[in-house]
Amino acid sequence: MRTTLTRLLAGTAVAATAVLTVAGTAGATTTPPKAPTTLSITLAKGVIIDGQKDTVSGTLASSGTPVPGRIIQLDRWRPSTKKWYAFEEKKTGVKGGVAFVVSPENTTTYRLVFLGGPNYKYSHSAAGTIVVKPFVKTKTVLSISQTPNSAKHNDTISGQLTTAKGRDLGGQFVWLASVANGKAHLLRAFKTGKFGKVAFVVTPSATTTYELKFLGTKVLAGTTSGTVTDTVS
Repeated sequence: MRTTLTRLLAGTAVAATAVLTVAGTAGATTTPPKAPTTLSITLAKGVIIDGQKDTVSGTLASSGTPVPGRIIQLDRWRPSTKKWYAFEEKKTGVKGGVAFVVSPENTTTYRLVFLGGPNYKYSHSAAGTIVVKPFVKTKTVLSISQTPNSAKHNDTISGQLTTAKGRDLGGQFVWLASVANGKAHLLRAFKTGKFGKVAFVVTPSATTTYELKFLGTKVLAGTTSGTVTDTVS
């Protein structure tokens, strides 16, 4: 025959078992595994001239489905340290895409990185290298000729500026220079006309050798003509 104490002990044992059962159930609950991701990379050009820009883009996806609103990091490889360095970051758009506009001064390798999050795993793209070629100015040619005007006791020094392939270069400043002891002294400059032509009227007081000079621009290489001599007797 159970006593009151026996019944109390039995009730306590049942309650303890219930608590352990609940605790065991809670401990068995696990966090769902993170979904794997992939990150592509595309270079708009891949080869640029120094001073130009290129675009590095990619798409973050998980099981083929774009993942929007996630931060993507643009990394740049540094050969001197043989390490990747974070350069910039942006969020993916509604279709999982992201794009970075870059203007490297030298050939540079990039990659895109997704650092992961509560629901998605880390991933990075393959490496993409943008080759930077040096800018080469267009070569130019400058002719020179001399036309005496005995009636007015002066000469006209003329020239024509073209590219090395013969294209006329209008609207460019060409200098008239006197040459003495192997050195050129700039005198004055005029702009070339529509067909790249320019002319200077000179009235030297002594025999003078002249040449024409084009100092060049950001895209056109400078050049110097031959020489002509205005003889004063």
